[in-house]
Amino acid sequence: MSWERLLRGELSLTIDILIGFAVGALVIHTGLADRLLSRLLPRLKRFGIGATLGAALTVSVGSSKAGAAVVASALDSGRISPRTAKWGTLLLAFPAYLRRWVTTMILACSLARLAGALFALTLLFRSAAKFALELLILNRGEHDDQPLEELAGTKKESVRRFAMRLLKTLPWAWLFYALALLLVPPAERALHAWLKGSEFFPLPALAVAAASFAHVSAALALAGGSLAAGELTTAQAVFALLFGNSLSLLTRLVRTNAGYYFGFFPRAVAQSMLAWNVAVSAALGLLTLALAALPLLF
Repeated sequence: MSWERLLRGELSLTIDILIGFAVGALVIHTGLADRLLSRLLPRLKRFGIGATLGAALTVSVGSSKAGAAVVASALDSGRISPRTAKWGTLLLAFPAYLRRWVTTMILACSLARLAGALFALTLLFRSAAKFALELLILNRGEHDDQPLEELAGTKKESVRRFAMRLLKTLPWAWLFYALALLLVPPAERALHAWLKGSEFFPLPALAVAAASFAHVSAALALAGGSLAAGELTTAQAVFALLFGNSLSLLTRLVRTNAGYYFGFFPRAVAQSMLAWNVAVSAALGLLTLALAALPLLF
């Protein structure tokens, strides 16, 4: 592991968390969320989404981490409960993914034609199903915001609470970022080597699945080339793309989310969010793989 890379990553993580907390606190304590969403709130509350989560979902279209900062600031001020913070934060991945998915769909269609389109649509279905499940769980329990007037406190008290939160969360963020940087690359190499030794796919399908650990564009390019050469059928290409994506997804979740979860939220909340994210993503990945395997069996 490169110490320079670790220190740069930790510094970037710390700056992002500090900026996120500052922006989140501004949104919550100025009442901006309530004013912007005042007309939509009656409809949103039917789904368990109050002003805080509504603002966070809006912000997360640009960055899910910025949306998480809004939720974390609301939790720190006592406006929402840990339960609302957990499920609300997990919801934020879907709006952020929708913006990226358009690019993925265009790239997939241009490189792998029908197989690419089916692959991209499956990814969208998987993300939407996870969002719907989390929204259902949120709506079946407590989820209301407290009125802003009940959160009044002195400026000195707010600064002290902010400093205490950073002292509690930053060390955990640094630790889990370092662990992710240390453990995830060897895990990805091991999975890559296992794919090469697998007997379940033809060689072109193995190459497509293994390329997913590098980037989705590499996997799509290989799939498109194998389809054009007649080395893979559409069903084989879709399955190989989903197989590689599902395996690489788990390591990406840990690498990209662990540091921010533990930087923004108390340890118990962050642990629960990370465990749920990995477990449900793995389950949905297995489900989509099972569905994609059906055409190969008949």
